[in-house]
Amino acid sequence: MSGEPKPLPFATQRLVALALLLAMLLFGGVTFAVWHGNGGKGLGEQPEPGLDAAAIAVGIASVLGAAVMRMVLGRAVANATGAARSHARFGATLVPLAILEGSCLFGLTIWLLNGNPVPGGIVAGAAFAIAVAMVPLHDPDEGRS
Repeated sequence: MSGEPKPLPFATQRLVALALLLAMLLFGGVTFAVWHGNGGKGLGEQPEPGLDAAAIAVGIASVLGAAVMRMVLGRAVANATGAARSHARFGATLVPLAILEGSCLFGLTIWLLNGNPVPGGIVAGAAFAIAVAMVPLHDPDEGRS
């Protein structure tokens, strides 16, 4: 039985986005706890400065990539109707959030290895903040015919 797929409920879309944010937040908390418990030292033998540069580069690239993907996938949302619109909107939200989550976790891992929250923790915090700003709180199609 084929037919048009059912619209994806907005509550489900928001729940998935919040789960991604929670994963970033929990990994940040674990990173802080391990770092603090280790006396503010990293888990690596000694800090690797190349990782700090990588955190910055990945952070910048992921923010740009997330913005481009949001813009490109947002065009598909604008052109879609019905159930296809809710599925396109979910993709336009999920893909940029996943890109930012990768950057956040990468920055936190570098902080954990090097033992210095700058720049890894800063990159992670910035990626998390941008991800929070991307999560819609209200259904943009509510009341739309």
